[in-house]
Parts: sequence; structure tokens; C-alpha cells
Amino acid sequence: MNQKASSIGDLALGLLSEGKAGKVTRVFQRSAYVRSGEDFLLLLWGGLRSPMTINVEGDLRAAPYVRVDMSCKLSKEAVVLDAGRIDVSGAEVFRSKLLGRRKVILPKPRSLKKGVAMLRSLYEVSPSAPTLNGDRALKSFVRRTVVPFAYGESAQIYDPANYAPLIGRGGGFTPAGDDFVGGFAAAFNYIARCRQSRQIQIPRRTVSDRTVPESATVLIHSAKGYVDEGMERLVLKTLGGSPGFYDELMEVAHRGHTSGIDMSLGVLLCEAAVADADSGAGVLEDCLYILWHP
Repeated sequence: MNQKASSIGDLALGLLSEGKAGKVTRVFQRSAYVRSGEDFLLLLWGGLRSPMTINVEGDLRAAPYVRVDMSCKLSKEAVVLDAGRIDVSGAEVFRSKLLGRRKVILPKPRSLKKGVAMLRSLYEVSPSAPTLNGDRALKSFVRRTVVPFAYGESAQIYDPANYAPLIGRGGGFTPAGDDFVGGFAAAFNYIARCRQSRQIQIPRRTVSDRTVPESATVLIHSAKGYVDEGMERLVLKTLGGSPGFYDELMEVAHRGHTSGIDMSLGVLLCEAAVADADSGAGVLEDCLYILWHP
């Protein structure tokens, strides 16, 4: 397997620049996670870019030759595995646009409510059961942390301990609760970054003992603004003053079993809460009624 990378995320580039050894920890049909120290990069035979991803050109049939526990060498020139070499020199560097600052325009209440209704419909037809929207940990988090923030009580939203019960909840390689928190924190902190206000901090110690290491790393990166380009498009479209964001919502929501739905729900409930904190419009309660009412 001798292939070439078309794109490399800036976090992955940082790991390669350190020149450390790595080891493959997970292998899927089109991707493989490589651990280096406490961090990971993702080898992906596909086009979805992210800050921690190396997008590999070539035949997907090469991917099965990458195996769990396979060692590799990382450098700015290549990822060298027992199965072959992936040339990263000259690859385009992907950087998340959520790290920058722009004017934030929150979605209109009717758009947020329609988006939540679309997500509820996807939960109802999901083959994965039970789904996160019915989980008691999510309902408790929303009622005890998100709703008070919407009414002007901000202390709970910044306490990392309030996010801990969601970590590791639900099925999937990246548990549903992790996905929700990742989407919620990515949207919240992007708004805070643009407004130069306080951000949510998700320390590694809050998540490391509650979920798989790869998911913990993705979640921590998301909270800091390092998201894949699909999530980036969703957050930027919902907060950019556009009249609709439903194509971007569906693009993310159809990812995995329910991972995309869970991430998207985190984004929309965050934005509803911020809208209420700004104006007292009551949109969060309307969204929760749509999500949970029989």
C-alpha cells in the first residue's frame, strides 16, 4: 500500500510534525484511528475533511490491510505503516473556520423549531434503539443546565461536571451523549468566541474515564472549535443569518446510526438557549415540546 494524501487537518499536521511513533487503535470500512501519545489522527479513504484527518487518495480496497495494533512512524513527509506508506507532503491543509470570529446572527425561532421537528422525525425512524432523545440523562441535563441558562442563570452551563453524566451514554462507537455534547459545545463556544465572552471548558479528565479514548478526543477537539467540514457548514449556516439551513442539517444528521442526529440536536438546542438568553423569546421550551411531547 503506497498512497498519497490529498488533504491533512492542522491537528494531524501537528502530530506529524512531532515525529512520534503511532499505533492503529480502530479500523473501520474506510478509516483507521492512529494514536500518538494522548492524541489521535484519523486516516480516511474518503472526502470528509477535519482537523484531525488525513484524507487518503486511491483504492478503498487498500484500507483492510491496515490492522489494529499495527505500528507506524509519523513525519511531515509520510505516515509509514507495516502495510505501506502514505505520502503527506504537498497535501492541502484543512483548518476549521470555527476558530475565527464573525458576526453571529441567531436563527429565527420558526427555523429552529422546524429543525428540531426534522430531527425528531429522524429519531422516530432510526433503527437504533433506544435513542438519545428519550434518555433521562439528556432530559436532566437540559432541565437543570440548559433551561436555567436560557432564563439568565449562567453558572450551570460552565460547570464541566454537568456534562459528565452524558458522556458515554448510548450506543455507537462514539456514544450518543458524546456526540450531543460535542455539537452543543462547538456551537456554544463558536458564539462565545465571536462575542468574546466566556466559553465552556471540557477537561480531558471529565471524559477520559467515561468513554472510549477516540471519542473523548473528538469531543474535546469539537469544544475547542476543531470540527469536520460538515459540522462547520451547519454551525456557520445556522449562525450566519441565512433563511434556511436544512440541507446542511440533513447532511450532518444522516451520519452514522444516530451520531449526526445527536450532534445536530446539540447545535440546535444550544442556539435556542442562546436566543432565549438574548431575548427571552421562549424558543427553547417550544423546541423541547416538539422534541418530547407525544
